[in-house]
Order: sequence, then C-alpha cells, then structure tokens
Amino acid sequence: MKYLGVLCFTLLCGCQSIVNPSLSVYHSDLHATADGIDTSSETILNAKQNGSYASEDSLSVTFAMEGLRVKVDPLSDDQLNSLFPEDSEKGQFSTNPYTYGNWVDPLKGYCPKRFTVFRVTVTNDIYAKVLLDPMKAYLLTDQGDKLYSFGIPASAPYESFEQYYRALRGQSGNEFYRYDLRMGNVRSSAYLEDQLVFKGESYSGLIAFRALQEQVELVEMVMRDFTFKFDASGQPLESLDIAMSFEHKVKLQSSVE
Repeated sequence: MKYLGVLCFTLLCGCQSIVNPSLSVYHSDLHATADGIDTSSETILNAKQNGSYASEDSLSVTFAMEGLRVKVDPLSDDQLNSLFPEDSEKGQFSTNPYTYGNWVDPLKGYCPKRFTVFRVTVTNDIYAKVLLDPMKAYLLTDQGDKLYSFGIPASAPYESFEQYYRALRGQSGNEFYRYDLRMGNVRSSAYLEDQLVFKGESYSGLIAFRALQEQVELVEMVMRDFTFKFDASGQPLESLDIAMSFEHKVKLQSSVE
C-alpha cells in the first residue's frame, strides 16, 4: 500500500504538471530598424524618391510626402488584448480574433502568437482622395517567407478570417456564437477594402498576417499601389509602393520575473 500511495502521488504530480504547466510569457515583437528603415530595400529606396521615412519611438514607422502620411504600428499581443479586454479573458473560449486571449497552451506552458498585426493610419491633408488596399499588403522575411494579409470574407484572394475561423468552429450553438463574436470584432477593427480617405480626413485600421517564425530576425511590410491621385472618372492615376522594415525579437521569460 505504501508503494501504491507513492505511485499515485507521482502520477498525480505528473498529471498536474501537464494540466497546469508552469506559466511563461512569450514575446514575439517587432521594432523599427535602425533609422526607421532598411536602406538596402529597393522598394524603400524607390519610395524615398517621393517622400521620407521617420521613426519617433523606435516602434512605429511613418512614410511622409507633402500633405500625406502613412503610419505603421506593429501591435503586441498585450496591445491587441487591451483592444478587446472582455474577449481576451475567457481562456480557450476567448473571442479576440487576433490573439489567443489569456489561454495557455498546456504543452508549451505559455500563450503562443496567433497573428502578426499592424495598425495602419493614413492621414490626408491635401489630396482629393487617397486609397490604400489592405489586400495588396504582404510581409517579406529574411527567411525567404512571403506572407499575405488576411481579408475578411471567404472570397479574399489569399488569406481569409472567415475561412480561418470556420475551420476551427465546432457544431454547437456556443461555437457559432463565438465565431460571430470574433468576426464582428474583425469587421469593427480591420483596415477595410475600398476605404477612400478624403482631403482633411484620417483613417486607421488593422492589417493581419500569419505569425512569424521564431528564427525570423528582419521583416519588411510592403503596401503595393498606394494611390494618391485619380483621374476624372475615378481611376487610379498616380500610385507608389510603400515599405517599412522591422526587427523581430523573440523572448520567453518566466511569469514570476
């Protein structure tokens, strides 16, 4: 009986270590590269012929030309959770569409990264209207990856939030309810397609990509065909490609630090 008691205690401790692993905090964050840009990028060098780049806080990068600014802020999971606080505190049932909320992977012992997300803000001071198409944004990594942005509907050209969450959705009524909550949060926060920014206005929204691999150290966000002039019939007349470079830093630390 004594040995049986020891065996049961050992098994119990082992089970607890699987169900409640020691918590760690996983960071996968992006920061502006030195001087705000990577001057070796051909896209960035071409864009500099029309404007300039600046990084005031070592995190965000702003492309500016006369009367127009495009600011890109990479968002951490903590920042994304703060956007949807009630949707990020339900463990495995969290309905924050961009993160896993406060759910902890029982095998890893921490909350993994779900998406790489940027807040993009366009400020138009002088042009009649400008247009940034979020479906023409993509990421290039130093590992040779090309990651396309997530659209909302299933018909999106590359990645789709509807397809992503439908694949994870169960058949219960609660599963459909959580799916609707996630999609509602996406629609209220994403940088929408065909969103014209008229003179004197500013528009901001989120653009998401798949999570970066841990070994990625440098990533370039490219926004193709940003249109700042249209002809009389509303067709694009002048456009340019904008790119921003960021350093990727990964850190795993104990939650008690």
